[in-house]
Amino acid sequence: MSHRQKAEKKEKASEADLYPPVEKYFAAQGYTVKGEVLGCDLVAVKGDSIIVAELKLTFNIKLIYQAVRRLAITPNVYAVIFKPKGRQKMSFWQMIKSLCRRLNIGMLIVDKGEVVSFVEPAPFAGKINGRQKARVLKEFHGRRISQNTGGVTGKKLETAYLETAIHISVLLKKHKTLKPADLVELGCSEKAGQILYYNYYGWFEKTERGVYKLKTGKARAIAKENPRIWEFYELEVRAGARG
Repeated sequence: MSHRQKAEKKEKASEADLYPPVEKYFAAQGYTVKGEVLGCDLVAVKGDSIIVAELKLTFNIKLIYQAVRRLAITPNVYAVIFKPKGRQKMSFWQMIKSLCRRLNIGMLIVDKGEVVSFVEPAPFAGKINGRQKARVLKEFHGRRISQNTGGVTGKKLETAYLETAIHISVLLKKHKTLKPADLVELGCSEKAGQILYYNYYGWFEKTERGVYKLKTGKARAIAKENPRIWEFYELEVRAGARG
């Protein structure tokens, strides 16, 4: 591969490059923004308002399909693309605008790091799936430190479940053995008992009925693999102990 080809490969944009400017765009409007929330590239929440944005390099049928599916969560859905290279015919933009309006979705265009609102979501007459919306909001609010970048593929996602498991691990490292009720009393999620019981990551072991400990050597491994989350909860636990 030539130096030119390597440079072109390095400069090639990805869907993840769309996330920072769009995150900034909604944050400036007072929204809290998080990426990769139960399959949604970007979710922004402010009070009772929820926005979902799907990110793609170009305008295509997959983008439209994903955006329309998100209407089950919220009427405020945006498709997001980079501004196409080269000059586009007026008919191209008219087609996009007409299609988005008919489908009740918005369209944001990212050009040189700036976000332009091309189409705003139209009033949605369909039915919101309350259960699906609740799941997205539960995951969104369940994350305190995890910050995934929307549009990234092939990378381990930081979830509310992972955060809780790490919180449990930090508490067990400090207290050696605890019951689920003890963990909840110490500020852990009420899901602590389920996470210990199913032991998805294989970090915990039962010492007696209803009492758990962290497996030997796991603290260092968890902290090394998830340094930001581990440090966040370790500092929180230390602060709680001082309080």
